[in-house]
Amino acid sequence: MLGGLSMTEIIIILGLALLLLGPDQLPSLAKSLGKGLRELRKATDDIKGQFESEMARIDLDAQPQKTIAPVPPPPDSPSSAAVSEPKPPEPPNPADDPAAARAAARRAAADSQLKLVAPAPEGTVPRTPEEPSSATGEPKA
Repeated sequence: MLGGLSMTEIIIILGLALLLLGPDQLPSLAKSLGKGLRELRKATDDIKGQFESEMARIDLDAQPQKTIAPVPPPPDSPSSAAVSEPKPPEPPNPADDPAAARAAARRAAADSQLKLVAPAPEGTVPRTPEEPSSATGEPKA
């Protein structure tokens, strides 16, 4: 119930307090205990409110001013020159993309494991390895 104490234990503690302190001092002790707990709760609420207000003030002060980047001027538009065809996107550099580097390492490990497998049984056509450019999804030229 109260902090893990059962009702029987609470009654025994109150009975002992009544016997030790007497009926005259027990109400004054309970009153002073209530006042002390009320002051403690008030102090903790005050500290908590002050802490929250300081954190809110720090958050407001720490937020950087968001600015919009200036729009770059448009490239010179070709008025009489022929429009060039757009360039195909360059393949990602494995050093820039850790996921691409891991995928390339897995492909290399799988290729090396496939070479360790026993030769194909008689009567089957061995499969030729594909070029690495086809693994990246680019069409063969």
